[in-house]
Amino acid sequence: DDGEILEGFLCPICKEDLKTPERLTNHVEQNHSEEQDILKSLKEIFGFARKKILNLDETSDVSKSLDTSLTLKPSIFSMTRRQETSEESVQEVGVDCDHTAYFKAVRNPRLERYATETNKLIIRLHKLLTNRPRDPIQRKMHEQERVPWLDGKAVKLCPSCARSFHLTRRQHHCRLCGSIMCHDCSRFLDISAAECLLNPSGDTTPTDIVASTSDSSDLTTLRICEHCLHLLETRKEMQDRTTFRPPVTRLYDRVQDLKRDITPDIPMYRKIVTSLYEGDSIFTLADASALRSKIGRVAEQVDNVSKAILALPAPQGSRAEALKKSLRLACVAYIKEEMLSLPQLPLEEEIERLQRKRREDTEMRIERERRLAAEALERYEQVNSTATGVTPDTRRAATGSAVARMDNWSGYRADTSGRNADPLVEQINIIKGYIKQARQALRFEEVATLEINLRELQQEFYNRQQNA
Repeated sequence: DDGEILEGFLCPICKEDLKTPERLTNHVEQNHSEEQDILKSLKEIFGFARKKILNLDETSDVSKSLDTSLTLKPSIFSMTRRQETSEESVQEVGVDCDHTAYFKAVRNPRLERYATETNKLIIRLHKLLTNRPRDPIQRKMHEQERVPWLDGKAVKLCPSCARSFHLTRRQHHCRLCGSIMCHDCSRFLDISAAECLLNPSGDTTPTDIVASTSDSSDLTTLRICEHCLHLLETRKEMQDRTTFRPPVTRLYDRVQDLKRDITPDIPMYRKIVTSLYEGDSIFTLADASALRSKIGRVAEQVDNVSKAILALPAPQGSRAEALKKSLRLACVAYIKEEMLSLPQLPLEEEIERLQRKRREDTEMRIERERRLAAEALERYEQVNSTATGVTPDTRRAATGSAVARMDNWSGYRADTSGRNADPLVEQINIIKGYIKQARQALRFEEVATLEINLRELQQEFYNRQQNA
């Protein structure tokens, strides 16, 4: 009546809390037996609840599978709720904090300290290896003069392993910092590795700078501590990353250099062969043969270098092995497409026949042009010819300084003084000397240019002789 809410197993008649279902049922049967309808309804309620519990036990496997499916696939209601939440408000970027300045403030002093310590070790190492005596006593004095050693009387335990020194565990000094250690904590720096640290070069292969204890000797190694070894190894790794070039890189650069050298010669060879088949006399069969031999030698070198790349050790199935095979296939394809597909040289008899036919055609054309010119002269009654001097165009073609240096190639001027007083003949002899030098250097582009200049000079000389 006063609105108080009661909870528990309450009797529906007297509102007494019986705590358990059994006590509630007994209470109704004993104290309220006249209320049979209420007792019947209570029994039905408890029986229904018992059946529900039994059904849940029988379908436990089904519930487990449902729980698994629900964990793997979200329910429709949860997805809908998540979509509604995402549609209502988009999550913004939270508060961020930049620690770069703090990181640099901590890192830079430490790097400077390591760099300073390493530089000191490198300087001391250089002093130790300079004029190092072979005598053990003098060598020990030399090491103590360069690096001061700590007094062993004040050190009773090894700083690294904390074991005491005695007759069988003697004290040893680090040659770079002078600290004390035992033999088991000692490390031995190889002299050759130390020299590589002092004078790094890109052609050396990265190796371990520590020599084995069994192979260590005072002549070939230096006794150092673990701390100094760590600093030197770090410096060696930095040097290897900056200066070392792997073997595959060096061989690949060699292939690229060979390709770069031979690339201009391949089209030049095709041009020479085409000129020979056309009957032109600018180039000779010897020129084409010499250039083809050079291309063949370069092809053999490229093949050998690519085989060396393929022979480099690499783990089975790694990317390094795939790279080697790709480089080898690329070199083989280059040789096959660019070098082995060159046209064959013509025979000497065929060249002579083509050149003879070209000369005959040229002579017939010149004779026809001369006849037409004579007819024109007769028609216009122009009998007198012009002066016999060298024309300005001919002077420009006959200058030797223009061919003294061409395309990074220069030839020395042949000595023609005293042979002939005619400057045109002297210039012809100079051009012939340049042509000879260019053929010896396999500079066939210059040969073609010089041959054209020589023909112009010879034609001018022939015209002068005819006019005279």
